[in-house]
Amino acid sequence: MKAQKVYLLIEEIPTIEQMKKSLLDLYDGWMCPICGLQEESFNHVWTCSGHYDIINNIRYKTINHLLTWILEYNDNIQDFNALMALDIWDISYDLNVFTFIDIIKGIIPISLSELLNSWTTKKNVADVLIQMRQFIFNGIFAEVWISRCSHLKEFECSLGLTKKKKLESKSVRSLPNNNSSYNNIIHYDSLDSIRNYIYFGKNIIEFYTNLTS
Repeated sequence: MKAQKVYLLIEEIPTIEQMKKSLLDLYDGWMCPICGLQEESFNHVWTCSGHYDIINNIRYKTINHLLTWILEYNDNIQDFNALMALDIWDISYDLNVFTFIDIIKGIIPISLSELLNSWTTKKNVADVLIQMRQFIFNGIFAEVWISRCSHLKEFECSLGLTKKKKLESKSVRSLPNNNSSYNNIIHYDSLDSIRNYIYFGKNIIEFYTNLTS
């Protein structure tokens, strides 16, 4: 579970596009195993039309749980419009705005933490956000990712693509390569998402708790 949370944060779960990096000869031309219409990148997993109803339901339950948890610490709150108005509940991908996909990754935008801090103590907010993080993590893996992997495995089996074939293909591709600059590009490619998505600025992320708990 610890490793899975880290993979989410750095967008390194084994999507089709990710697997093409090491097994291009096997997955070249493959599309999303759910919709079959688009390339399966990290962001597509959560915006795929085949997953929308599930993600939307997880978002809906997340908001309801968040309200319940906050009210346990402060039952005098009468107006939750400010919470509902935050852009973070949009199921979309946007480089300039935090959305629900960023929360799925485990990143908590400062807009949410500041709003919750105005309703209760920082300690209580930390407890609430940890609960929210774990709830979303459990939901997306149980209802989205595991189901997706089962669907992909069935499709691979129907084509005779076994684990043995994958290992054989990896063995061929792992032969020494003297092109060190190319190897460095591959080696550091996984860090691109961190550089692109985690900023320490006035409008972006200031809070990330319980990454590996």
